[in-house]
Amino acid sequence: TYTVRAQYMIAADGGKTVGPELGVTMEGPSGILDMVSTHFTADLSQYWEDDVLITWLVNPEGAGSWHSGAMAAMGPTWGKHSEEFVIHFTFRPDDPNRFDEEAIVPRLRELLKLPDLEPEVHKVSHWILEGVLADKYQVGRVFLAGDAAHRHPPTTGLGLNTAIQDAHNLVWKLAAVLRGDSAPALLDTYEPERRLVGMRNVDWAMFTFLNHMVIDAGIGLSPDQPLELRTQVFRDLFSDTPMGETRRARAFEVANTQRTEFQAHDLEIGFAYQDGAVLPDGSDAPPRDPMGSVYFPTTRPGHRLPHAWIEHHGQRISTHDLVGTDTALVLITGAQGQDWVTAADTVAQKYGIRIKAVTIADGADYTDPTGRWSELREIGEDGAILVRPDNHVAWRSADRAATPADELARTVGTLLSR
Repeated sequence: TYTVRAQYMIAADGGKTVGPELGVTMEGPSGILDMVSTHFTADLSQYWEDDVLITWLVNPEGAGSWHSGAMAAMGPTWGKHSEEFVIHFTFRPDDPNRFDEEAIVPRLRELLKLPDLEPEVHKVSHWILEGVLADKYQVGRVFLAGDAAHRHPPTTGLGLNTAIQDAHNLVWKLAAVLRGDSAPALLDTYEPERRLVGMRNVDWAMFTFLNHMVIDAGIGLSPDQPLELRTQVFRDLFSDTPMGETRRARAFEVANTQRTEFQAHDLEIGFAYQDGAVLPDGSDAPPRDPMGSVYFPTTRPGHRLPHAWIEHHGQRISTHDLVGTDTALVLITGAQGQDWVTAADTVAQKYGIRIKAVTIADGADYTDPTGRWSELREIGEDGAILVRPDNHVAWRSADRAATPADELARTVGTLLSR
């Protein structure tokens, strides 16, 4: 046992200790299903397809995709020659058989219809399906991140992404405060920025998890059907009849709704911060795709800086590479933005911080050979965009301000609570 004294704590403990100790409440449904995950080694090369990551097993006995199981290749060889796999089953939380690990291998053989399969089981783990969100992300000088702040189904793959975004959002602010670049009030922007994103991601993951049951219904399956009827559903589905053709068309159409899980680009990179370390410019938000598939890049304050390939001394880099790994702000301007570059130097000296000024224009150190950045920047050649260290836009000016140094000084002072 030892004691650590620190100015700040990040509780990334999965919600096991720190949050409950501080009275943080996890809001939302929990205990929905008991998921059993089995990690095993087996040669399935003659059955597994190349270019397939996840397979849902849907059969008459299982009455649906999650009950039958979902299996993913784990490598280390990619494709049909993957040596390891993990399969997920669902049990009701009150099912006494959920902890019977000796029943796992027989069930695996039955699901795969491989009675002679001899898998090497490495680990059987249990986890409860839930969709919960912490009622607060900050308690004094303690900040919750990752599973301590939000827990949800793995569908859409938002769990680790959301956790990394938490850290990305928080650590530059902590670093700025500890370096003296910012007042501690900057840290109070973590919760209003991240909690709304966490809420949307929890809701989306639960939505896409439950949508698999919509696919089951599209096939014609219901957990209330007797086995004989479910078996007939599959006979009809694969029959060489007009109704079989219609059932297959319906199944295909309904399965397409699962793009909410597999093409959720707007959820992954289209999220934006409305309140926090952001100075709104009064512009309208870009459209949002209700199915989550289409991402609309924008430099509107609060949004993620759009990616575009640019060149620096003949080397292709991303606009995201303009932001470094320290607490420096980045000011991006165009061919007529020299006044902003001068202002950046003045303001950096005023506050004792680093502002990296970047001009993207023909003949400059950074160029836009494809013209893609010009399509995305949403400012004129004499405008400017201020980017935070987490690659989110903090502020922008569509064109030259009357007094760029004063405008930028007010902006940075507000942003850093100075």
